[in-house]
Amino acid sequence: MAGDLDWPVSVLTPEPSLENVTEALENGPYGRCVYECDNNVVDHQVVNMVFENGATASFTMTAFTKAAHRKTQIFGTLGEIYGDGQKIEIFDFLTDQIQVIDTEATSSDAGGQGVALGGHGGGDYGLMDHFVAAVAENNPKLILSGADESLESHRMVFAAEKARLGNTVVNM
Repeated sequence: MAGDLDWPVSVLTPEPSLENVTEALENGPYGRCVYECDNNVVDHQVVNMVFENGATASFTMTAFTKAAHRKTQIFGTLGEIYGDGQKIEIFDFLTDQIQVIDTEATSSDAGGQGVALGGHGGGDYGLMDHFVAAVAENNPKLILSGADESLESHRMVFAAEKARLGNTVVNM
């Protein structure tokens, strides 16, 4: 079987081959027609948030776009941050300067070629790498966010889903 066998093909079967992928599509959940099954996963959503300190945020998710990295834009009083999965650009309103951070998550293989470091643009690898290092070195400072931040972000996502399903505003 020729072509890229990483995600999303690797989700279909642990051993991608023409026969295994065909079998998975014919008999598994990924071969169902999204329009004629019980799929109720959100395909587009806008979430507007107002925080206790008056800060606001809007989140837009859409499945109807060309395959690309996630895009993030953060606007503040002193500057803005833009990320596209390949780089982060920080624009300082006061200095009119742009700082660019390359976020291509690659490592060199034996042949000197760039190799992606796993799912979510290398983010999964980075999280686990920091966690293992923090445990090995007994250094909790290597963990950049803890249980409180994880719980809060999950509460926000659950509230967004509740709002979507109930067509209502959710106060937290």
